[in-house]
Amino acid sequence: MLVRSFITPLESAIRCFDHQPIIEWLRVVKRSCSTESVRKTIGAACGEALSISARMSSSGRDLDLAGMLLFIRIVERDVTRALEPRESSHERYTSSRSEVIEPVLAMVRARDEATCQHSLITGDWCRRIAEALGVRSEEVEQIVAAGVLHDIGKIATPDAILFKPGPLDESEWSVMREHAREGSEILLEIPALAEFAPIVRAHHERVDGLGYPDGLRGDEIPFSARVVAVADAYHAMTSDRPYRSALTAGEAISCLQRGRGSQWDAQIVDVMVQLAIEHRNIASDADLCSVDRSADSARPLITLEEERARGA
Repeated sequence: MLVRSFITPLESAIRCFDHQPIIEWLRVVKRSCSTESVRKTIGAACGEALSISARMSSSGRDLDLAGMLLFIRIVERDVTRALEPRESSHERYTSSRSEVIEPVLAMVRARDEATCQHSLITGDWCRRIAEALGVRSEEVEQIVAAGVLHDIGKIATPDAILFKPGPLDESEWSVMREHAREGSEILLEIPALAEFAPIVRAHHERVDGLGYPDGLRGDEIPFSARVVAVADAYHAMTSDRPYRSALTAGEAISCLQRGRGSQWDAQIVDVMVQLAIEHRNIASDADLCSVDRSADSARPLITLEEERARGA
């Protein structure tokens, strides 16, 4: 009976993309039902909605489906949290951010495990870079979260482009480049994550103004986005992709150095290079010591344009 009563407000919430109908439902049922019963009902109904949504994935409506999945997860989080004891505003803000990032990552993982892993490792490199630069701890956490979220817009990229095994043509590149804007728009719809929208939007801008989507240059690009851009590029280049095998650490470092001060912030590149050298030295990679002398004569590197167009 309780589950059936929840279906109508859930449908209304999804239809209007507003969880107010569910909050109203919660206010009524809390008077007559135990917290545990309400929590189980929410979990069961949202789980079924997610299952139905997953079976719709073959319809080709990637962005609509992604938005619905994320909304259901947010509904589940918000209503469940409403059942818990009151928190301070700071605790509520901190938990809200972390609780939403998890379902966002789950949605990315459901679409593409490799993109999810890339997002997590990019966040880790962001932390190392920011700490090496002496960034305040609060800002470090913001940069890390932005790194983890930077590719959320790829849930809207068609499979034929995202997983294409060969080079993209110009029209396909145009679609791929949309992931920065799409990611920003998705995050703007989530109050707990809206602060990351400008960073995600700008993570493919270039310091020389030739990036996308807005052609920002230099300090016009948020500092956090400049950190994410370097961390993203390094891990992307050293990872296998459908259209190429991974570059060696030395080749990726050489690529970063060639784009230093034009594609990427020079100071951040210098820190990333040093961190990469230390990382590879720990792994006893002797080849890294001669990167400046030998990288350009190694196998042909993926071009900066190719990585940028692919969305790293």
